[in-house]
Amino acid sequence: MAGNGYFAEGRYQAKSTETWASLTNGWDTYDSWTYTPNLPLTFTTGLVDFGRKELLNPLVEISANHPVTTTIYYGDTVDSSGGSIDSPSSVSVDPNSSISSINARYFQFAVSVDYSDSSGIGPIPSISSLRTDLSARLTQITKDSIDSSTLGGSLGARELEVADLAGVKTAVVTPHATQDTYVATGYVASGYVTTGALSLPHITIDKSTAPITLVIRDLNTYGKTTIECVFDAIIEGLPTIESDANGNIRET
Repeated sequence: MAGNGYFAEGRYQAKSTETWASLTNGWDTYDSWTYTPNLPLTFTTGLVDFGRKELLNPLVEISANHPVTTTIYYGDTVDSSGGSIDSPSSVSVDPNSSISSINARYFQFAVSVDYSDSSGIGPIPSISSLRTDLSARLTQITKDSIDSSTLGGSLGARELEVADLAGVKTAVVTPHATQDTYVATGYVASGYVTTGALSLPHITIDKSTAPITLVIRDLNTYGKTTIECVFDAIIEGLPTIESDANGNIRET
């Protein structure tokens, strides 16, 4: 664990930018402790190992006297000492924002506290408590009769975006078979409807993209033509996560 502050009076506080050499007045002039705080106040947790690479929601509960920004570092391997992540990726989470789930094994959390605004009004930033967690809790969403043409992406490669999930773990999609119909002519003046070829949509998913991509083809055509279709879906993933006004990161 590392940071630029110190623990005193049950709180993690900012150190002074002054040094002993700055105290040039007589000792009797120093009847109170006033100083210029070294800001932003920062603290980085130790390495957290989930034990395996997994899609996770990183969570933070923090008590501070000003809003907190958290930078989450993550990766799949550590250095030879086991104390830091090799070439970590990172995401910064400001108050009142949302983030996606993270697929990794190792995590570190770096919190930063400064004045709420540039005026420097209010108590000197400090942290009273900090707790982090990694959640793998899953939730399931079902969707009925989705018309692929209404989704983003392009013909045959549609994007399945699920606003109620921070990350998709698994998805099972079931396309509806359809029978083409058309109006035949030459039988009666008004014509009549008859059936044509049976469409057999086949959907495979690509979870390496965000949102996931649905590759849709008709198995009942030569060359397996890309098509639109209607399908049902059962999607399992992690619930959405957001930071509140104070910087706590929680599942919603």
